[in-house]
Amino acid sequence: MPPPLWYVCPMTGADHINDPLNEHRPVTTRAGTDILAVSLMLLFSLTGVGLSLMPVIAEQLQSTFHYSDSQIGLLTSVFMFALGATAIPAGLAAARWGGRVLAIGCCVLLLGSVAFALSASYGWFIVARLVQGIGAGVTVPACGAVIADCISTRYRGRVWGIYGTGVGMGVMIALLIMPSVSHAGGYRAVFLLNAALAAVLGATVLAQAPVRMRPSHSGNVLGARALAGALAAVATNRRVLLLSLFNTAALAVSVGVVVWTPQFLHTSFGASLSVAVYLTAGSGLAQLVANPLGAVAMGRWGKLGVIFVSMALMALCTALVPFVPGLWLAFILVTLVGFLTMSFFSPLFGAIAEVIEKPEQAGAATGLIEVFGFTGALLAPWLFGLLLDNLAGDSGYVAGYLLLAAFGAIATVGVAFFKIPAARRRD
Repeated sequence: MPPPLWYVCPMTGADHINDPLNEHRPVTTRAGTDILAVSLMLLFSLTGVGLSLMPVIAEQLQSTFHYSDSQIGLLTSVFMFALGATAIPAGLAAARWGGRVLAIGCCVLLLGSVAFALSASYGWFIVARLVQGIGAGVTVPACGAVIADCISTRYRGRVWGIYGTGVGMGVMIALLIMPSVSHAGGYRAVFLLNAALAAVLGATVLAQAPVRMRPSHSGNVLGARALAGALAAVATNRRVLLLSLFNTAALAVSVGVVVWTPQFLHTSFGASLSVAVYLTAGSGLAQLVANPLGAVAMGRWGKLGVIFVSMALMALCTALVPFVPGLWLAFILVTLVGFLTMSFFSPLFGAIAEVIEKPEQAGAATGLIEVFGFTGALLAPWLFGLLLDNLAGDSGYVAGYLLLAAFGAIATVGVAFFKIPAARRRD
């Protein structure tokens, strides 16, 4: 079997591709690459913000509307469901219209944020979070299309390294900046600021001509039958499904820990909610450095080695969180968990090119991994809250963190069934 059309070099992070259009890419300089990469990363950070907002406003929602913990958890779960459900349609739209679909995503995200700010009932809160998730769900597929079509292959790996730090940036924005906003103006101010960020960051990205360009391959977009065939092929590809499992574990642990750790630190160790939120932000800082370090590590130990070690340690550290005797030990473990949820981001997505049969299946595989990842993980925040509602004292937190750890443990076992074909291996 011939080698794939493209792959990511684990040593340099650069893409290598049989790309006759490479010299015609609109962004071929390092400076231009970094400007576009940082702007796309900041837009991606809004997804991390959306996933991390509930602990910031949970106290107000519960004191004002008397919501249960499971209801608070569900507000994150529906956001995750929308993120996953949007991935494939957004990817297909981006294949035809490129980065211009980001305009739709930002407008929908802005609309959902404003709707949440203006709502005062649980039903409308759910609807608003769904709309937010749909808008944010456009970001990854559309940005992926922009990176593939606009960036010189020499710098494409560099862009993904910068882009992947967006999740950690979003967690830090939500947990370090939004608490002050919430204190000053409540949940309404938090979501109005989120809407303003969507408008400003979306405009910044769309102001760049390469983002607004029609994809170079748009005249040769695959027909509906070919797209359906690509989707069917990856849906029956065991390795793609295992990558989806790994992504599900990372998302379940990452989001579950961010949503419920502030309340855990407040209840179990007596930390004020504001201090607990700030301490949890350490996981976001750890995620910022984890992505590039994971990319470097896979050059030394291979993709599967990094994925296995990261997930195993992630499961172990998560399981230990409710058992440690002190606040600062809990903080250290939560920070380590944040690091480990992102340290295998690059190896996971870098493995896609090596497990698909044809290059045109890459988009479908990425979309499927996102769909399964978010829809599989969306139960975690809600189930954690349900455990808190039904178990007394610290036992609810023990059960909740062990539930999150179980996601990581099951995925770690899955590594034993994952093999990259030797003819396509690049680690």
